[in-house]
Amino acid sequence: MPKKKTSFIIDEDLHRRFLSFVVKKHGSMRKLSEEIEQAIREYLERHESELK
Repeated sequence: MPKKKTSFIIDEDLHRRFLSFVVKKHGSMRKLSEEIEQAIREYLERHESELK
């Protein structure tokens, strides 16, 4: 699947907490993009039905 480079403006505390989560889970930030992608997938799976 092709990837799309993007950027977001998010709450500073949320950003810090998410980075901390990724580092604790993986030992570094190398998997940051994968974790963000997974978080978006999970959110959509739970909420897409709200649009129907």
